[in-house]
Amino acid sequence: MSIRRVLLLALAAALVSQAALASGPYQITATVQTQNGGFVRTEYSVRAGAHPLDRFKMVRVIRDGAADHLRGSLLFLPPLGTTFSFYEQRDTNGAPGSSIAEYFAQRGYDVYGYSPRFEGIPAGTCEAGALDCSIMATWDLASMVDDIAFVRSQIELLDPHTRIVTGGASLGGILALAVANAHPNDYDGILVWEGMLHSQNPQVIALDQGYCAVIQAQLGAGLLYDDVGANVFKMAASLAQTTPGGLTPIPLFPPSLTNHQTLLAITSVPTPNPVTMPVPNYVLMNGSVAEDRFFYVSEPRLYDDLNRFNAYSPLVLVRDISCSLAGVETQYTSNLGNFHGSVLAIGGGRGFGPYMSDQLAQIGTTDQTFLLQPGFGHIDHFMTDRHREFVEEPIDRWVTRLFGR
Repeated sequence: MSIRRVLLLALAAALVSQAALASGPYQITATVQTQNGGFVRTEYSVRAGAHPLDRFKMVRVIRDGAADHLRGSLLFLPPLGTTFSFYEQRDTNGAPGSSIAEYFAQRGYDVYGYSPRFEGIPAGTCEAGALDCSIMATWDLASMVDDIAFVRSQIELLDPHTRIVTGGASLGGILALAVANAHPNDYDGILVWEGMLHSQNPQVIALDQGYCAVIQAQLGAGLLYDDVGANVFKMAASLAQTTPGGLTPIPLFPPSLTNHQTLLAITSVPTPNPVTMPVPNYVLMNGSVAEDRFFYVSEPRLYDDLNRFNAYSPLVLVRDISCSLAGVETQYTSNLGNFHGSVLAIGGGRGFGPYMSDQLAQIGTTDQTFLLQPGFGHIDHFMTDRHREFVEEPIDRWVTRLFGR
């Protein structure tokens, strides 16, 4: 690394720290930079409040040597289950450049990511009282919108003239809508990949009104987090990977199912439990229990992803999503008519896809592209070996149109 680059990085870090101190509760407490496979990765730890768990991560990935001639900035927002590591997951051969983040960094983009406050809390520690997890009562959708606004401010400090798009998969797409609603002039475009917060469909509204009422009752009873869903996923995936033909020991499922069939039952059958079904006919990944197979999924890729899952999801966050889809909560969508940037929407026919049009109609811009894969479940775009065709290449075409070559 040249002396000039070291000095530039030190200056950037100083500017970031000064801005953090000036912006209120947010403060960057640590910065770690690594180089691997021709990429420079910088991870910033950010304190968001006085509670020890009130912290999150901001990550930057660029191609080594590209800092002086970047094409524009992409800020990826995480799905609910995982973190920015979702976008850093390489193909099963581990080749540098094969993750979503590295794909765009390799092409000259300044790639950023946000990992939420509930990242990395060890399973069981909240229940056992080893950690005071009461702060989770404040980790709603609005808190994530605030965190992302801070991340965006740091991007602007590091490159004052950059253009920025943001968004991601699942919760990442939902967050894109929420930040565009809160700050409609801050982004050149949003990526809404299998995410929505609004529907006029009576079935969707009725389904989510039920979920909204249940979660409100749980919060009223003093519950703070979901510690079941992600851990059921991880257990089922581990059993399916190690002993696929063995009979499932998970009591939530018929004992006649094999471990592999149980994973399919969780991910490929429309059922409200233990995984919520926010729209009719929704599955995470399309497949068949009877045929004992996924239709599109690369299973090694699936297992790699599920191993990255967080142990906890704050119930106030889940409430905000369910109650918004139920029409009970409108604060995260009521200002979308003032967003006039570009929109790239990606949907699956067995996910949110068939119901996303009402959400897109709320957005003020006419620059909208909607890509629907009829056979895909909620996250099949990412899980297939052909993810380049369905994720990276469409996004690259979109941002190239916005930013130029």
